[in-house]
Amino acid sequence: MIDTAIAAEDTPARAQLTRAAAAVDNASAREIGRATGSVAGNIALAVAPGAVLSKVSALRSVRMARPRTTYDPPQIGWVKETVTSNKPWKTYNDTAVGSRPGQAPTLIRTMPDSSKRPVKFDGIQGDYVIDRKWKIVTAPRARSQILRQSEVLAQHRLIGVWEVPTPVQKIKALKLLKRMNVTNIKVRVVKP
Repeated sequence: MIDTAIAAEDTPARAQLTRAAAAVDNASAREIGRATGSVAGNIALAVAPGAVLSKVSALRSVRMARPRTTYDPPQIGWVKETVTSNKPWKTYNDTAVGSRPGQAPTLIRTMPDSSKRPVKFDGIQGDYVIDRKWKIVTAPRARSQILRQSEVLAQHRLIGVWEVPTPVQKIKALKLLKRMNVTNIKVRVVKP
């Protein structure tokens, strides 16, 4: 290899350019792409030596990556709905995605004293638990329901979705959730 390098030094530049042109003429697209990529990579590494360090750092983090923790799927129970009404809010709640007529999906909340209590929702869609709200209110009972839902969702590592009928209700819901510092419940508009 050293001998060919020394011999290349003795070869006139005109002959070297002719050989290079002939090599490019006979090269496939893959070979040209590989050469271009190699040259571009070498130039980038020469211009930005910090890139070498970032590549080494990235490789170290890949090597140290831990497998993702898997959790059992949540045990969603179904309880009989006791509310009967002919008002529009009842129909709206009963038509949530993943709902069953006359039943409500529940998640079991573990209390600080280790007792267990159910928390009701209106439907289920994949990994999301849905609760429909006809109107957003800030009464103490509604605020305690928000805290119950948020706590049970956190215990089961789930995200909740509130579905509201209008954009105005969505804005009210987002303000209420922000004021109560609840981050695991999202809000979307679903027309009745």
